[in-house]
Amino acid sequence: MRVLQGLALMAAMLAMPVWADSPLPDGPHVVASGQAKVVVAPDVAESSVSVEINAAQPAEAKRRVDVAINRFLAALHAQGVAEADIEASDLRLSEDIDTDDEGRRVSNGFSASRTVEFKLRDIGKLNALLDDALAAGMNRFGDTRFTSSRADALRAEARAKAARNATERARELAAGFGAKLGAVYSINSANNDLGARYRYGATSLDRVEVSGTRAQPGRYLKPEIEYNETVTAVFSIQP
Repeated sequence: MRVLQGLALMAAMLAMPVWADSPLPDGPHVVASGQAKVVVAPDVAESSVSVEINAAQPAEAKRRVDVAINRFLAALHAQGVAEADIEASDLRLSEDIDTDDEGRRVSNGFSASRTVEFKLRDIGKLNALLDDALAAGMNRFGDTRFTSSRADALRAEARAKAARNATERARELAAGFGAKLGAVYSINSANNDLGARYRYGATSLDRVEVSGTRAQPGRYLKPEIEYNETVTAVFSIQP
C-alpha cells in the first residue's frame, strides 16, 4: 500500500495544473493524460472579399461598389453557391476630409465599400471564384479558412483515440509500480483545432496583369486540418 500511495501522490502532483479545480479520490489513484489527432483534407472553404471605391461624389462611389457586388454575387450563383452560404454587408460610406493651411475644410472625395462572405462546399472551385471576384471589380481579399463538413465526427474520433491513449498510459504507469488499474473516477477533455489558411496574394492584386487577366493559374499547397484532443482521467488503482 505504501507503493500505491506514493504512486498516487506522484501522479497527482504531475497533473496538478490540469486538476487544480477538480476533486480527487481519497484512495490510491493515478492521473493520466492522452493525446490524439485526426488529420484530414478539408471539403469546405470560408472566405471573404471586399470592394472599396473612392470617387469625387458619394453617388458615384456607391454605384461602382454596387456594380462590383452584383457581378460577384452573380458569379457565386453561377458557381452553384447557395444563397444561404452568402452574406453581403451593408454599404459603408465616408468622406475623406482634410484641412488646409488656414484651417478650412477640404474634401478629398468619398469612399464606399462592401464585403461579401461566402462558404464554398466544393473547394475545387475556389481559385475560379477568386478570379471571378477580380473580374467583378472586388479589390480586397480576406483570409480563407478551411473546414470539414464532418468536423463533429472527426473531433469525436480524436477524442476516442485520446481516451484510449490516456487509459493505456495509466495502465502502464500503474503496472510499473506493481499495481492494477481500477475504475475511472473522473474525466476531463479539451480540444484544439488547427485549420489551414492562405492569403490570395500579398496585396490582393500582385499577380494580375494590367488587362485584368491572370498571368498564370494560382498554385497553392494542399491544406490539411488537424483535430486535436486531450483527455485527462483519474483512475483508482488496486494492489
